[in-house]
Amino acid sequence: MATIKDIATKAGVSVATVSYVINNTRWVHEDKRRRVLEAIKELNYVPNAVARGLRIQKSNAISLIVSNITNPFYPDLARACEQVAAKHGYTVNVVNTDDDRGKLHEALNQLRGGRADGAVITSALPENRDEIEQLLKKGYPLVLASRLLDGLKVDSVAADNRNGAIMAVRYLMSLGHRKIAFISGVKHSYINETRVEGYLHAMEEAGIRLYREWLTSGHGLYEPSYQAARMLLQLPPRKRPTAILCLTDLGAYGVLDAAKDMGVSVPDDLAVIGFDDLFFSGLAPYPADHDPRAKARNERAGHRDAVQQDG
Repeated sequence: MATIKDIATKAGVSVATVSYVINNTRWVHEDKRRRVLEAIKELNYVPNAVARGLRIQKSNAISLIVSNITNPFYPDLARACEQVAAKHGYTVNVVNTDDDRGKLHEALNQLRGGRADGAVITSALPENRDEIEQLLKKGYPLVLASRLLDGLKVDSVAADNRNGAIMAVRYLMSLGHRKIAFISGVKHSYINETRVEGYLHAMEEAGIRLYREWLTSGHGLYEPSYQAARMLLQLPPRKRPTAILCLTDLGAYGVLDAAKDMGVSVPDDLAVIGFDDLFFSGLAPYPADHDPRAKARNERAGHRDAVQQDG
């Protein structure tokens, strides 16, 4: 990591001048200030309390870095992290990156600057690998959640995405579906790649011809998934899917609304499956008489009544 002395050498000024600029404690000539700031940017310098030997106590804060806080999956995750952290005397800072590499870098500066003692990263992409690996080598406590990076030795928590997708496709097939589309998510993310892999494996395993149009992207979000579903439901009858698997529940909501707006009945004409098990997903978006769970309950109740009458 660059030091304050490196900045001074690069800018051609004294260490004291660099300190004045960083801490804004004294007036510095504009030309010298400019050179210092340019050197800070070029050397990617971040004031680090540990490196400067000035850190007296921990920050007692953990950064939770997410890709899109508007996705209902992340508030649930943040709440769980906050509950566990609070038991150990920590607070949680939530940072949203929108899958922007620069924003992830800024979020990780909380670690470098001593403003956080560790980070839970849920927005990792392959292009972030080098930076995360460098932080691990320097001993920063990191956990990857949801999105992993293959081959990187780091503590991590993730779902079995590949087998989850395989199970979903097999379930749809058990209902008689053969024309099954997949609305995927962020390209190259671990979640997207592994769930797509599972989908393709299950389709190939069943010997189903896969049309190119069936694998399309909704970025794991509502509106893009809504538009992707409209495109799928406008395909010619021989290609039009009777079932759609979505990378996320949020995407599945978009599919449900697209089907409704196009007069396509769910589940009569179209089956929809999403991942994440969000709270809202337990609320049936279609009439109770079309809810398979309600139907199953009614069938069980009818069976009990018949047994009681026979007895």
